[in-house]
Amino acid sequence: GKSPTPSSHLSLKLTERSFICADTAAIILEPPKRFQSYKNENVMFSVDELSEVKRVSTGHLRLLGFKPLSCLKDYHNLKPATFVFPSDEEVIGSTCLFVALHRSMLRLKRFAVAFYGNSSHPQLVALIAQDEIVTPSGQVEPPGMHLIYLPYSDDIRHIEELHTDPNSVPHATDDQIKKASSLVRRIDLKDFSVCQFANPALQRHYAVLQALALDEDEMPEMKDETLPDEEGMARPGIVKALEEFKLSVYGENYEEEDSNIDGKAEPSRKRKANAMKEYANYEWSDLADNGKLKDLTVVELKYYLAAHNLPVTGKKEALISRILTHMGK
Repeated sequence: GKSPTPSSHLSLKLTERSFICADTAAIILEPPKRFQSYKNENVMFSVDELSEVKRVSTGHLRLLGFKPLSCLKDYHNLKPATFVFPSDEEVIGSTCLFVALHRSMLRLKRFAVAFYGNSSHPQLVALIAQDEIVTPSGQVEPPGMHLIYLPYSDDIRHIEELHTDPNSVPHATDDQIKKASSLVRRIDLKDFSVCQFANPALQRHYAVLQALALDEDEMPEMKDETLPDEEGMARPGIVKALEEFKLSVYGENYEEEDSNIDGKAEPSRKRKANAMKEYANYEWSDLADNGKLKDLTVVELKYYLAAHNLPVTGKKEALISRILTHMGK
């Protein structure tokens, strides 16, 4: 005969909670109840009843209906979507149901609206069917549905109408549009891709880990590729296009008007005159050739930039780079 198969025993740990009366120290057998006053009477609620009342969502998808894909706008996508696919291991028959809905939504070009989330953060979601894409080299995109988290009406801000009278709405002149078009063409980002930029926070994290792992005293230098290209923006063609655009929009005296409003800043003409006066006291070409620009202070470097109508913002290294670019060195 066969020997009996040993049975496995499952041990369970049960948690008990007791309530003690604060006055008598006696154990309360029945769980406490909450009450809500209504028409001079106290309506009693158990803890389970209160939990059921407060529960907005069960944490499962609850289908509400279907809408045409044209109703779904780009700004409805609040955060990265979740990809959904069926699993008969969890619910038997879910694959057949999913495939039927998936094919119908693709054929009718509709998306499903569903309720999803937990009791603390319930959300409306859109389910968009994605067809399978297969190439000779294999599958590119799997079939399934993208679960997109939709905003509530409170999350969408409507544009306020500042000008009720159509005649009072400001319009750009042909010259302003021409100057703006010239500026846009000058700083056009050709062949732009987000893949060209590394996450600066992640790069800084890796730099710290490297310094700790190698027991380095200083953190390795990292380049933040998301910062503006100050050297590129200081090119004479871009500076000229930017100044022409500002001149066409604000006029010749816009800097002086800003200074007068502030009440403390010196008018731009006086600042430029002072910069021109100080600029003449330096041999800028010799300083650049001998690498002595780094020995000047930021204030001194700005004399050159202000005298040539170049931007004066940025760190010292950026100012030196802007000067060298302007000098063609």
